[in-house]
Amino acid sequence: MSILQLKEGNCQNCYKCIRNCPVKSIEFKNGNAAVIEKECILCGECITCCPQHTKYARNDVGAIKKLFEANRRVAVSLAPSWKAYYPDVEFEQMSSGLKKLGFSIVEETAIGASQVSLEYDKLLESGQMKNIIFTACSSAVMLVERHYPSLIKMLAPVSSPMMAHGRLMRECYGDIKVVFIGPCYSKKNEVSDPLSGGMVNYAITFEELDNWMNESKVSFDSSDADVYGVKDYKARVYPKPCGILETLKSKDTNYRRIAVDGIEECMELFTAMEKGEIEGVAAEVNVCKGSCIGGPVMRKAGKHLFVAEQFITDEKMPYDEHFSKTSESIFPHPRVFTKRNSDLAMPTEEEIRAILEQTGKYTPEQELNCGSCGYNSCREKAIAVYQGKADINMCLPFFRERAESISNTILANSPNSIFAVDSDCFVQDMNQTAEKMFRIKRQDYIGMPISEFIMDEIFEEACKTEQPVIKKVRLSDSLIVEETVIYIRKHKIYVAFIKDITADELSEIELSKIREHTIEIAQNVIDKQMRVAQEIASLLGETTAETKVALTNLKHSMENQPQ
Repeated sequence: MSILQLKEGNCQNCYKCIRNCPVKSIEFKNGNAAVIEKECILCGECITCCPQHTKYARNDVGAIKKLFEANRRVAVSLAPSWKAYYPDVEFEQMSSGLKKLGFSIVEETAIGASQVSLEYDKLLESGQMKNIIFTACSSAVMLVERHYPSLIKMLAPVSSPMMAHGRLMRECYGDIKVVFIGPCYSKKNEVSDPLSGGMVNYAITFEELDNWMNESKVSFDSSDADVYGVKDYKARVYPKPCGILETLKSKDTNYRRIAVDGIEECMELFTAMEKGEIEGVAAEVNVCKGSCIGGPVMRKAGKHLFVAEQFITDEKMPYDEHFSKTSESIFPHPRVFTKRNSDLAMPTEEEIRAILEQTGKYTPEQELNCGSCGYNSCREKAIAVYQGKADINMCLPFFRERAESISNTILANSPNSIFAVDSDCFVQDMNQTAEKMFRIKRQDYIGMPISEFIMDEIFEEACKTEQPVIKKVRLSDSLIVEETVIYIRKHKIYVAFIKDITADELSEIELSKIREHTIEIAQNVIDKQMRVAQEIASLLGETTAETKVALTNLKHSMENQPQ
């Protein structure tokens, strides 16, 4: 089951997730933006930026509850950033609340962090690696494995604090299951990665913990007296920028120590390393701006980085006087890495040009590189189309221009006059037919009252009824029109269609005259017949009466014909 899930049907084609995805691991198909699992680094940007809340992370709370139902002992490794997320909660209260949910053991991941720092110190002192990339950030590791595979050899072969702590707890407490609770989604991948160590069973976020506690009606209203502290409490600063570097004890090494936080900064560093421009660097890297206290769950919860940072401290806590067994244990914590990039096929220059031409880009000057599709350039998007990640129809400027062109063609060639009128009944625009019909120039009448052309009562009626209003009006001796007015309330604008029906009306008048003339003739025939009938009534008998009836029926028929 994929870690990032999609609520199909919610996507509104805004491409915001593509714009915000640093590695463009989003594919757009069938009207939905889905995550490409093999390329994703689980930075959480697509979740936090989506205005429709289309994407969400897999929730393993249900699986943890099943462990409780099976009477398994389950331990918690609590990320050091917990204090930034719960600034008003003390660790004793946190431990109590977690135990109320069903957990048996609650410890801080900082215990594992102190072990990881010892491993980093050894690497620095050995001086055998060209560059050292610290591997505490799971997303940073995924970024290297999936997008910068040539740098895998520079990844510090050291477990993350989460896995290190998981191993320590298993060594000390025996047959247990371990759950990590923290601020990021990438830990969900790390716990399922067999190469990461396999010492932690599940990872949930602070947000998921919040929801779980609310559903279970559990709060932090009591304190756990049976809590253990951290021997090396300086390790609690791990989630801060430069936090790892602050915990290192080795000082005199040949490595220049730097701290990089933020996905763009990390990618810039890795690109420079790939090019061989950087050597002899020990880099603390964090994909999230502000390190772990700037993680996606922290951002989603509205935790401000600089406010959150003040709650992360390396001060000794009262409960640190009696630290846990795991704080006293020391083990090596190795880790291995592997290449996981997708090796997508790249199009030829001819294939790129062919895709660009489908959206009207025949020259480099026509490549706007506006980024509305989510990609940094038109060429980048064309490559994504070739690789099946993007839809050709994602070029908004092209399809807007095409739609406008089609619309303008329809308006220009319409046989009817068309006016756009604002809510105050002033003309905003008109088509060429309107200019010809009224013998005016468009530029002279924009902003003029529509009453210059037609009566504005029809507009009031359209506004009141919110239905198309149709009226037949004689504007002059030589112009008879049919007016149709529609009010678009959403945009507060009227659209008036004026059809010239003069020729039809004149034809109807001629037909009416013919009918009147026919009626007159019929009446004359009747009158004549009656005179003759009176003279020779005795000779004609009932035949005359039948003739009169027939002619009278003809007259009535002509009179009753629709005008």
